[in-house]
Amino acid sequence: METSKKKEWRTGVQVFLGLAALTGLEYWAGVSEWPAFTLWAIAILKAALVVWFFMHIRRLTNPEEGGHA
Repeated sequence: METSKKKEWRTGVQVFLGLAALTGLEYWAGVSEWPAFTLWAIAILKAALVVWFFMHIRRLTNPEEGGHA
């Protein structure tokens, strides 16, 4: 049980850092006048991370994490 909580905490921190890094890249791409496609791609990656972690979609694909069958 304790290992599961540590794993969840570590995954949450990794998602947070990933979102922060993507946001920084998104800002830099915006001020550097990169093509709009790049900004869309970054936004889609960020949305995928949010859906995967905060909406618990990953639990549906991994039954060991308490997903519903």
